[in-house]
Formats: sequence, structure tokens, C-alpha cells
Amino acid sequence: NNDNLLLNLIGTFQLPEGGGQPIPTGGLAYYTLGPRNLIDVSADPVRAVLYALLLTVFAVLFAKFWVQIGGLSPEKVAKQLINAGMQIPGFRRSPTVIANVIRKYISAVTILGGIIIGLVGSVADYFNVFGSGIGILLMVGILYQYYQLLVRERVSEMYPALGRLLGEE
Repeated sequence: NNDNLLLNLIGTFQLPEGGGQPIPTGGLAYYTLGPRNLIDVSADPVRAVLYALLLTVFAVLFAKFWVQIGGLSPEKVAKQLINAGMQIPGFRRSPTVIANVIRKYISAVTILGGIIIGLVGSVADYFNVFGSGIGILLMVGILYQYYQLLVRERVSEMYPALGRLLGEE
């Protein structure tokens, strides 16, 4: 605590006895660090709800950003579908038309995925999961990506024609 109102709004901290990392006791810093067990959640439910809400909002924003940067936007997916020789029945084979059709699905799935990731991460933090909720989600995502890579390599070894279809030489 100090006399500067702006610094107190950002956060107030308490130093633990014997040294160590400062513990937030107020301000925005207090609400951005979620409760680490169910006792803390029941003691301060406002903090738990605000933490879950904040984590969910940032997860949705990150998901929307990731779709644009990662080449998963409707326009890029439409081009990939056309290059693969696929089309949506009943629609012209135009990237613009296909992008307009899949835009609503990609947007909905992106937002829903961000909400689920934010809620799972915050609930995992409430149960004091080893490594934090977001760390576990990240680990599962990385392991699944390696699994997909191994399956793709195995399929391309066993069926070379299918490997060429997947874009591997």
C-alpha cells in the first residue's frame, strides 16, 4: 500500500515472511491471479468469477487472433478446399462463395473453442491441478499435434498415393 491511487488500482502486494514472491492483496493484480483451490474460491467467489471471465475473454480473443494468423481464416480454408478439388454441394466453386458459407461455422467454432478453453483452464486452476489449467491444455495440444504428425508419416509410408494426396512428397 502507498499513497499513489493509480499504483493501488494496479495492485497492492504483501511480502511473505521469510522472503519470496509478493502476494497480491488488492487491485487488478489480485483479480488476474485466480484462486488456487476450492477453499479460496468459496472464500472469494467474486474473484473466482472475475478470473474465469477474464481468462475466457482473453482465450476467445486469442482464438480469433490465432485463426487469422494461423491460416485458418475462411478465405484461406476456401482456397485450400478448392485446391484440393473439393466443393460444397449446391454452391459455385468460387473462393468467395465458399468463404461466405464456412465463415459462420469457423467464427462459431472459434468463439466456442475459446470459451471452453477459458472455462476449463480456470476450473482446473480452482482444483489446483498440477501445472495449472492452461499448462495442461497446452501440453495436450502439443502431444496431439505430435500424434497427428506421427500418424500422417505412418500413413504416407504405408500408402504413398495417399501421402501425395496429403501434400507430402
